[in-house]
Parts: sequence; C-alpha cells; structure tokens
Amino acid sequence: MTDPALKPLADWVSGPGPARLTPPVNGMLAALALDWAGALAAGTTHPLHPRYVASFAALGAPGTREGAGGCAVAGDPRAWPLAEAGAANAAISHFWEFDDTHRAATMHPGITVWPAVMALAQARPRVTVAEMRAAVVAGYEAGLRIGAHLGSAHAATNHMTATAGTFGAAAAAARLLRLDAAEVLSAFGHAGTQAGGLWQFLDDGATDAKALHPAIAVRNGLTAALLAEARIPGAPRVLEGARGMLAAWKIAPEPSASLVPDGAPQILTTTIKSWPVCGQMHSLLDATQDLARRAALHPAEIGTVRVEAPQALLDIAGIRQPVNVSEAKFSTTFCVALALLGGDLSFGGFGRTGLDDASVRGLAERIEVLAPPDFNARYPKERPARLTVTTRDGRTLVEERSFRRGDPEAPWPWDALVERFHGIAGLAVADVASREAMVAWCRGFGSGDPALDPTARAVFRPVGRALENAA
Repeated sequence: MTDPALKPLADWVSGPGPARLTPPVNGMLAALALDWAGALAAGTTHPLHPRYVASFAALGAPGTREGAGGCAVAGDPRAWPLAEAGAANAAISHFWEFDDTHRAATMHPGITVWPAVMALAQARPRVTVAEMRAAVVAGYEAGLRIGAHLGSAHAATNHMTATAGTFGAAAAAARLLRLDAAEVLSAFGHAGTQAGGLWQFLDDGATDAKALHPAIAVRNGLTAALLAEARIPGAPRVLEGARGMLAAWKIAPEPSASLVPDGAPQILTTTIKSWPVCGQMHSLLDATQDLARRAALHPAEIGTVRVEAPQALLDIAGIRQPVNVSEAKFSTTFCVALALLGGDLSFGGFGRTGLDDASVRGLAERIEVLAPPDFNARYPKERPARLTVTTRDGRTLVEERSFRRGDPEAPWPWDALVERFHGIAGLAVADVASREAMVAWCRGFGSGDPALDPTARAVFRPVGRALENAA
C-alpha cells in the first residue's frame, strides 16, 4: 500500500525543514507578523468584537485557569483558556478583512496560524522564539499546500480559510508541541475530520458570520494537535481515503498542487493586502485606481463600465446591493464604483460614506461583470482583471492586471509596510510609542532575536492586558 498523501507534509513539519530560515523567509516572517498584529489591533474596534468575545467567553470561562496557562485575547482584560483564546483572536483579526491572503490556496493563512502559535506560546511557558518561528513556517506550508491541492472546485462552495486553515493551525501547533512525524499525521487526521466552512453565508446575507471560519479552524487545529500529543490516533488517509475529504466533497484535487514540500517555503508566496476588501477583487481595484487617477473622470463623463475577471470574483464578491460595510467588502460593483469616483477605499477610511452616496450607488448598478473563459483558465495562479470604461463622448479607457500589489511579484517594502501598519493599528492604538513597540516585536520575530518575549506582550498589551493581569 502506498504512503498516505499527507505523510510527506507531516514528515516535513516535524523535521528540520521549518527551522531552515533564509533571509527572505526571515523578512517575510517580520512582514506577516506585522500584518497580523495590525489586523488584530484594528479588530478590537469592530462592532462585532464584543459579540464574538462574549460568545467565546461563554464557552471557555476566561479568568479561570490552572497554573500559568492563561492566554490573551485582544481587547479583553481576562486570562483565557487556550483554544478559546486562539479562536477569539482568529475572529478578531479577520473582522476588517485586513489579513493576508494567497492566490493558489484562495485563503487567509495568517489568521489560522498566528493565533494558534501565540496561544500555545502563552499557555506553555518553555516555548522559545525559535520554535515559534519554525511553527509559523510549518503552519503556512501545510495550510497553503493543502488549500492549493483542494483547488477551485472546493473553493467554490467551501471557505478555504476554514477547511485548509484547520490544517495550517494543526501543523503550527504540532510543530510547537514538538510532535514527531507519526503524531503530526494523526493531527492532520483529526484536523481533516473537523474541517468545514461554507460560503452560504454570502448568499443569505449573513456576512457577520464569516469571522467564525478562522475561529473554528484555529480551535479545531489546536484540538487536533493536542489529541495527537495525547497519542490518540487520527486517520492517516483523511484526505484521499474512500470516505475521506475528497470523497465526501466529491472533488478531484488540483493536479499541479503538490503536497510534497520542496524548494522555497510556501510562506514566501503569501500576499499582503493593499485593500480592506475581499482579495478576489484586488487586482481589479489596482487597475481601477490607476485608471481613475490617470483619467480623472467626472461622474457625468462615465458612460458604461465593464469588469472582466475570473468566475470566482462573481461567486465570492458578487453582492450587487450591499446594505452595510461588511457586505460592501464583498461587492465588486460597489467597490469599483467607489474607486472610479474617488471614494475612500483605504484601510482606515472604508466605511458608510459610499453606501449613502447616490452617485456611487447609481454607477454600481450600471457596471457589467463578466467572466471570460481565458481568465477562468488563468485562475488561481493569476488574478487576471480588466476594466473597460467608455465615456459619453466616445472614448474607451482600458486597464488590465494579472497580479495584485502585495503579491510575491510586487512585495511591500518594509517602510511602506510599517506605514500601512500605523494606519491600520492606529484605529485602535492611539499611542505612537505603543505601536512602535509592536513594530519592534515583529521585526525582532523576523530576525529571531533570542531576547524577544515569546508571549508577545508588546503586541497584546496596547489592545488588551490579559497577560499582565494573569501574571
């Protein structure tokens, strides 16, 4: 009998690979830490924060703990149990859609990896920064490879952040728990049997439920790793078995997406967002912004607008008449209209103003969205997008993109990333010195500074003092 499909990945997660960190990986660790820290901080200002925190608190009784196992939740002063803390922080860092993304895996990997690693580092006092760094690399590798392997057929109905993200959280936790290859494979078995998350919330207008998906991925991933640590075996063929994930979902895997780690780590293929909306429309918004700046069109000049993009854009970001900011983040026509008319799509400014603007609404209703077959064929390895604007005086303006700003082909310079962080984290943390301390922690994490505090007090203290109160 052949080896389980996930065995090479389990071998890599438990082996020396995640700890072999090159300068590009170190730089990406710093960048992604900063990206997640900003999203976490900003999430504490979201209207959903108190409701999600209350829901997870009811499950985990924060404030009661054994030994030194209290964990921090952003924006909450209590010490939390491990799984509930990881779940809450995953949800919080997803509220505003500021978090990282990935083309081939069509998911948000960071919000399923960082919360798991942080919670375990706080719950297990002997964890080192070096171990945390390797765990993050392992988590991205597993989540992204499995997400790409499940492919677009799965992503059409399932939110990959919830499904493949469960494996990312499990791999990160397994690495931090120092599990061997057989135990990691068991953790994958436990992860696969729990993996779930459906896009139906978009069809039913329940966008506030989206943050539950990374939350359950982290909770289930942590549970999977802890079960494996307890030597409870998980199904080694949970992916490809006769009653495994592929059979249950009735999908064939993406043939070009290998589950065998080789070459550069997958963490280097992650995208850091340029827009606070669904990642499916980012290349389109890049094109729209550049066209709008170049043409400087008055609303009365715009005749017709045609958008061409992969079908996934229509499936995931196809809301035509958003009624709130959460829905607006999944409305391609609204966001394109807002950008064409010079509206605010910045991380700190995206809000209700455009929703109440009749000119934006009117233009959005006139935008045609198409999915050309050649664009579908290029997806998900590319994010092709074309915007065509015809003016009332007969001019035709076209702007096209294949990739997004922030993709590996166009990475953020560190200084620009820090500026972006201050704009995002500034929504919650007014004190510049506190934000600079968060930047310093993330930079130190990237460099592997052995003096760095593994519990990340500098990240959590400005937006919640659970660690301080639990000490």
